[in-house]
Amino acid sequence: MIDDRTAGRLTGPLNEVLKAIPDPQRGLPEPVFDFALKITPMVNVDLLVRDGEGRSLLSWREDDWGRGWHIPGSIIRVNEPVARRIAACAEAELTATVEADGPPLAMTEFRTARGHFFSLLFLCRLTGPIRNAALLDQSPPRPGALAWHRGVPDRLYPAHTVYDPWLSGSELPPGPVFRFIP
Repeated sequence: MIDDRTAGRLTGPLNEVLKAIPDPQRGLPEPVFDFALKITPMVNVDLLVRDGEGRSLLSWREDDWGRGWHIPGSIIRVNEPVARRIAACAEAELTATVEADGPPLAMTEFRTARGHFFSLLFLCRLTGPIRNAALLDQSPPRPGALAWHRGVPDRLYPAHTVYDPWLSGSELPPGPVFRFIP
């Protein structure tokens, strides 16, 4: 526990940080987000977008924590309804609209080098076209590239190997599933 004197010294600078964030629902400046990741768990949505052929739409990711195909996802903002974050994630990562087919299939707790996350996996389907078709089927893939995959891709983003059961075939495990990954 922090003592009152230390808390008092932090109050002013923390209030300055809050003033510098005009609208937290639009996201946080990178240094503030990185700081938040170090002190509190984050809740995010992951979108398992499937088509009528049982394929999953994945996005290519390259960052300090790995590289590979990953399920699109996004951190829920303060006071934001989950449905709004699902829509914003689909727009930002897929340039498309989606609809979630019900409650989350799974809630998975991740503790990684990046941070501590509670991820809500939603089964989704496209409700409109991918507007930026240039993102599809890039070879070799670049960050943000999209591709439909049948099964688990050879180069799955390391943290998303926990989603193998949902990616491995057309049948989805019964849910919801709550998993805590040490």
